[in-house]
Amino acid sequence: MAALLALSAAPVALAASPQLAVTLKPAPVTGAAGEGIVPFVDVTVEIPSLAVAAGAPLLRLPLVTNNVQSVAETLTDLTASDSDGPVTLTAKDDADTPTRAYRHWTAARPVQGTLTVRYRAPITTQANPRGAAPPLELRTDGGGFSGAAGTFLILPESQTAYGLTVRWDLSAAGPGAAGVSNFGVGDAASTEALDVEQLGATYFMGGAIHRYPEAAPTGTLIKGFFSAWQGTPPFDGKALMQWTEGLYHHYLVYFKDPGARPYAVFLRPNLVNAGGGVELNGAFIGTFDQKTDVKDFKFTLAHEMVHTFVQSLDTAAEDASQGLDSSWFSEGIAVYYQNRLPLRAGMVTPEEFLADLNSTAARYYTNALNGTPNRDIPARFWADTRIRVLPYDRGALYFALVDEEVRKASHGKRSLDDLILAMLDRRRHGRPMDHAAWVEIITRELGPRGKVELDAMLDGALVLPGEDAFGPCFTRTTTPLRRYQLGFEPEVLIQPKRVVRGLVPGSAAAAAGLRDGDEIVRPVPQDMIQGDQHATLTLQVRRDGQVLPITYLPRGETVQAYQWVRRPEAPAKCG
Repeated sequence: MAALLALSAAPVALAASPQLAVTLKPAPVTGAAGEGIVPFVDVTVEIPSLAVAAGAPLLRLPLVTNNVQSVAETLTDLTASDSDGPVTLTAKDDADTPTRAYRHWTAARPVQGTLTVRYRAPITTQANPRGAAPPLELRTDGGGFSGAAGTFLILPESQTAYGLTVRWDLSAAGPGAAGVSNFGVGDAASTEALDVEQLGATYFMGGAIHRYPEAAPTGTLIKGFFSAWQGTPPFDGKALMQWTEGLYHHYLVYFKDPGARPYAVFLRPNLVNAGGGVELNGAFIGTFDQKTDVKDFKFTLAHEMVHTFVQSLDTAAEDASQGLDSSWFSEGIAVYYQNRLPLRAGMVTPEEFLADLNSTAARYYTNALNGTPNRDIPARFWADTRIRVLPYDRGALYFALVDEEVRKASHGKRSLDDLILAMLDRRRHGRPMDHAAWVEIITRELGPRGKVELDAMLDGALVLPGEDAFGPCFTRTTTPLRRYQLGFEPEVLIQPKRVVRGLVPGSAAAAAGLRDGDEIVRPVPQDMIQGDQHATLTLQVRRDGQVLPITYLPRGETVQAYQWVRRPEAPAKCG
């Protein structure tokens, strides 16, 4: 499953904006170039045009962002200076939360002019200790490293929008090393001003990495598609990126996009929930392990590319949920289009389309919590994987229902595509693309029932597209499937010390020998296995001073679930 975040926002004009500069100098690789690690990166941040009073908010770095630990507590050699000389910094931390908590720095004296901040950021080879989370942390594999700015870049505590200049010092990184960011290969700069949240959503990858196209120009902004990956995937990386580039060009047509901005794909290994990823400021960060199926991964790539073109609903800047309450739209539309658009383009087979559709349907219709109201999702999002997948699954089936009803109401002349293009047209003309806009558009298209159905979905009513919702090639059926059941209290898995409690009597976990009081010593992936009826879960458990594996099939009661099958008389081409 792709992680929920699509951290994009409306651009800000670059003209007259101050230019923030970041220089990254990765350490020499330890071990063989293709297998070693980059232990740290030296970071320099130059922040211009400051006039900050003594003791006033100056700098910040998340301690935790979207359940990912940053380097705030492990960075070393932190120094700062402005036009008046060295600046002494004092740190203060927010309370820890699963979504966002900051370390803040203040100065004992006024700070003015350009503030230069230098420090060393360690790079990890370990799985995220907090469990399921998007691949944002600084990570090293195969002689390369990558990470989102929000997990390692100290930024100003300011509402100012900055242009961003990225510089790479690869003098210690070895021959053939490269540096890539959202803005291109090598030293590059944004063409738009970015607020602090957007700066934090910038992604970097450097060192001994692979690139496609290999001859991408350096030092200038790339328009269109480019990609980079670290480590050794179990598939042909170049071939997969060529497929993705082809799909990108189809999306330009579908979404009537001029394609003037770059679209980057970054791939890296992941020890928890491999196969997912996150969209950040016009780039997709995907993850793999040695079991990743390239056919499934294509749908992940297709999903995240939708985010770049459609993005999220506009939300208030102070929205503490980070858009989780509106993710039914962004994630739902991405899941809806991730198989439909590649099918239209002839880039996946009808059988592959069905397999992806039915994985979503199986996960939703067997989900014991599929009646959870949307308003309850933000508070429980990271704590329970069954809640975490609801915006994806329920949203996608809702959009399938809308598409079916629009086609019937217009006698085939209009579809969901027209409604989404109308939403995008609002944003392109500076109008809000928010919840109210969708209500206006769906009501205009379907009348009052459009809002009634939307509200029912958001309140947790079961969403059931009709038999022909996915076109004349497919029809709806039912099949017996088992519900996902972890077998103990799911919040255990996001706590610093994962001690089992609330073991369900008679569950597969209990039958496999798990006990209340067992400590789970490694993060546990769940999101990807919920749609797979046969996927087992292995817990590494510490009991009485010894660590032992406990493997079981995390399934409970059997229910009748809706699925779709191909009609016997269906034509060879389905799109």
